[in-house]
Amino acid sequence: MNPAPPTPTVLIVGGPDVDARIELMSRLRPEFNCIAAGSAPDLAQRFETAGFAYHAYPLNRGVAPAADLRSVYRLWRLCRTLRPQIVHTFDPKPSVWGRLAARAAGVPIIIGTLPGLGSLYARDSAITRLVRTIYQPLQTWACRSSQLTIFQNSADERQFIAAGVVAERASMVMPGSGVAINIFDRAAISDEALAGARASLGIRPGELVVTMISRVIRSKGVPEFVGAARLLRARYPHLRFVLIGATDEESLDRLSPAELAELRQSLTWPGPRRDIAALLAITDLFALPSAYREGIPRVLMEAAAMALPIVTTDSPGCNEVVEDETNGLLVPAHDTGALVRAITRLVEQPDLRQRFGRASRARAVERFDLALIAQQTRSIYRELLARGAPAPVAPA
Repeated sequence: MNPAPPTPTVLIVGGPDVDARIELMSRLRPEFNCIAAGSAPDLAQRFETAGFAYHAYPLNRGVAPAADLRSVYRLWRLCRTLRPQIVHTFDPKPSVWGRLAARAAGVPIIIGTLPGLGSLYARDSAITRLVRTIYQPLQTWACRSSQLTIFQNSADERQFIAAGVVAERASMVMPGSGVAINIFDRAAISDEALAGARASLGIRPGELVVTMISRVIRSKGVPEFVGAARLLRARYPHLRFVLIGATDEESLDRLSPAELAELRQSLTWPGPRRDIAALLAITDLFALPSAYREGIPRVLMEAAAMALPIVTTDSPGCNEVVEDETNGLLVPAHDTGALVRAITRLVEQPDLRQRFGRASRARAVERFDLALIAQQTRSIYRELLARGAPAPVAPA
């Protein structure tokens, strides 16, 4: 009797939020032995609790050549030590250094997922243009060093194919990272969790909660959300605007001290939170006025799964989750007035909020269920392993 073949090892490489992949990793085992590498040392306990090994490596999110070389070296050493059959990277910068390190270490199969193009492609300032001239050739090199690049919306894929960054035959679109619809379900949230979430934010009876979850940077639409809160709270005293998320001091797109001070005065801002499902469950309306080049924003998929009406921008990724006038309203980016009008309409029409919310849940179940994403990922791994590590594909 022939022994069973060894379980293929998959090294998942991400940044400070690589723990967002734990649910995906859980669904890939036992067929694949998944190990994670991320840039936050304090994530080790979360992975250990979930039954996965975790390795921290240094990652500077700015322009820092010396730090970047350290990232590549540490990832190369990790690949040489673990000898994974597959390295699968997530996020723009880890997908550069992780894929190049894996190629140098001789990893047979290398995959990069780009969940959006980020603020470098959302803004057109002199600084971002300069950084793009450095970043895009590196991303091209990384794409040519791997068998497959996965995008989360077709607009991003088309842009990178047209620019010669990736070959069409070595790219594909997968609709987001998926959402655990069994967890992000109002029926799954206990009364105690709901009461705790309300108490922690000081939500009073009768208040209508408008929530945004995001890194606190300009291109995510935070200034527009603050502006809408300032205008609408004067008109509707029962509205409570809540922003969940941390500042990002390394971002070129960070808010100024004056903008942060105005934010604190205009809305409730408790910073980052882990109890996202409970916070969404006490929300009446979700808003994400982002101009950031999203893949498909995880928070929009989570809000949709939680049966919320959504106001977001008509931009790549965001308009994959929200169909205008079906499960929410689409507004132009950088347009506070349009955001105010959309929120006002939903505040004044509770029946419309309920209809949009039902449609959001149905859309999440049909398109963004993590089980579907895990099955697609599993099929990709199987196919590439069966091919016997085909050579990377460069643009024609």
